[in-house]
Amino acid sequence: MAAVVQDDTGASIDPTDVADRIAARLGAIRGRDIAARTARVLPAGASRTTYAVTIDDGPAEEALIVRAVPSARCGEGGLAGEVAVLRAARDAGVPVPEVIDFSDSAGEESVLGFPYVIMNFVEGESIPRPILRDAAYATVRDDFARQAGWILARIHAMEPSATGLSSIGEPIEALRTGFAREYEHAPAGLVLAVDWLERHRPEPVAMSVVHGDFRLGNLLITPDRISAVLDWELAHLGDPMEDLGWLCAKAWRFGVARPVAGMGTRADLLDAYADVAGWRPTEAVLRWWELYATVRWGLICATQANRYLDGAERSMELAAIGRRSAEQEFDALLALRITGPVRVADPLATVVETSRPPEDPHTAPTMPELLEAVSGFLSDEVAADAGISPQVRFHTRVAGNVLAAVRRQLVLGGHQAVESRRRLSELGVSSSAELAAALRDGTLATEDPAVRSVVTAEVVDRLTVANPRHLSQPDC
Repeated sequence: MAAVVQDDTGASIDPTDVADRIAARLGAIRGRDIAARTARVLPAGASRTTYAVTIDDGPAEEALIVRAVPSARCGEGGLAGEVAVLRAARDAGVPVPEVIDFSDSAGEESVLGFPYVIMNFVEGESIPRPILRDAAYATVRDDFARQAGWILARIHAMEPSATGLSSIGEPIEALRTGFAREYEHAPAGLVLAVDWLERHRPEPVAMSVVHGDFRLGNLLITPDRISAVLDWELAHLGDPMEDLGWLCAKAWRFGVARPVAGMGTRADLLDAYADVAGWRPTEAVLRWWELYATVRWGLICATQANRYLDGAERSMELAAIGRRSAEQEFDALLALRITGPVRVADPLATVVETSRPPEDPHTAPTMPELLEAVSGFLSDEVAADAGISPQVRFHTRVAGNVLAAVRRQLVLGGHQAVESRRRLSELGVSSSAELAAALRDGTLATEDPAVRSVVTAEVVDRLTVANPRHLSQPDC
């Protein structure tokens, strides 16, 4: 057996060794010889490495999923708490993988050298793009909202005492304490949203088990059904509508103009939920939670960007999401009817001037030309390579988006800075941070049309650089 790995991500252990160790572990549990057959790493990221393993245990091969679970990524109660929630969900009729074995130990105390969970393999696709676009998933798209409603009602009917979960408290206070740094420095668009949420709070309801991250990406989908609900590490006790609002948040529609994960209607979701739960939530309350989800995702984006900025994790993806957090501000303004969709031409589609200023001592190519060359390499050569992994393909797209944002800022940044200073000075502030602070402390009124106009213009400018296509996507 190979030496135990020194970290708890599982990223540095050979898949074949994982399969051998798992076969030996299950053989000891079941009291018979089990042989490892195949093993591979799934494209799930280095922070929580996932292996697909097959073993030979009798007449047929058994397909398993083995997930490394770093202690820092475990949910409430550690890995044992996550497993308890999964088993309670399965008992409640929620489609989840069956937990076969787990260990919350690391080092020599764990058969793999890190905390892990072994589950049975469940067929299904988790990547949103094919689910939302491929003809093979047309049937499940038509029925997705109803199936999601039934499943969520079963989750919320789970007995809280069987899970060991605790409450996160009052929702807005949970944002304030759970994202203390990001909440204190939230941009103006999110400040307007929080102000509205505070003034329109729904009536409190009895607490239920809440999944906490029920959306595309955390669900396995076959051509006709939702086959499994994954990633329970954010589960807690709270208002059940939190899950429905999160599912319907505009961020998780991936550009498709249908409110339930880009596939269904609110009416279908709520009707199906009522079929199982015995009560029908109102659309008004659902929309409150959708806006709450938009604010929450905006704060999560800021948290992820801060991990990069603080040097905690050198990740291009985390750096990129810091700029795209303007999408959540714009979505909040859409939900509040402060603005509507805006059609803005991508500056990169129209700008052809790449000449250098006279004082520039550098030879051609210019900065824009160099950036364009790298962008072309990523899109025309790297992404076009059929042999690259889905993970590399995804990160290639992210890199292309980052370069495009830099190129747009080179084109627009100077003019935008001048206009921003002019707008902000008319309100008596000198920066976007001061604008947000003045809204938080009441120096500027959140419902003042002039203030809202400036907030909208600032958000539109940032998003024109980061992702101009997002500006034209309507709420629904």
